[in-house]
Amino acid sequence: MDGVTKKNKKGFTLIELLVVVAIIGILAAVGVVAYSGYTSGAKKAVVKSNQATITKMVGSKAALCAVGEAIDYTTFNGNKSTFSCPVSIDNFIKYMNDTIYGLDFKSPYDVAYPSWCKINVTNCSPPGYMSACPSHPDQLGYLSIFKHNNTTIKVCSNLEYTSGKTVYIENLISFE
Repeated sequence: MDGVTKKNKKGFTLIELLVVVAIIGILAAVGVVAYSGYTSGAKKAVVKSNQATITKMVGSKAALCAVGEAIDYTTFNGNKSTFSCPVSIDNFIKYMNDTIYGLDFKSPYDVAYPSWCKINVTNCSPPGYMSACPSHPDQLGYLSIFKHNNTTIKVCSNLEYTSGKTVYIENLISFE
């Protein structure tokens, strides 16, 4: 060479770095939208699973009660106990609500009101059980067990709130 040493340049130019940052930003934006959809779908799946599990439990205990069996349940304090059948539909529903409360089911959604601390109550101290489907937009994931008529129990869950309407999952259970 002619006395001038050639420097070996290593590194990225500003343009290259900006392109990389832009690509990462686009991927992050797409990922956040996809993640939001996945978490929303997962929360709905938990509500559907809770509804199915609780409906099956209440239905099987109602069937056992219909044939006069003693029924195991969980008190609202979480203790195991038993009641003897036959019982009134109102008492049966109270035992089932106590069981759901005592088993510590929770909504997969964030709860806006701290007094709604369990999946089937409007107030925790003492537990105040719902007597209709949970309709408040902040009761997403909440479930209610109540008397539909003199021989039928309704299990109802607040699945989602869209376009100003609550979407429910409902099941009826015979109690005779």
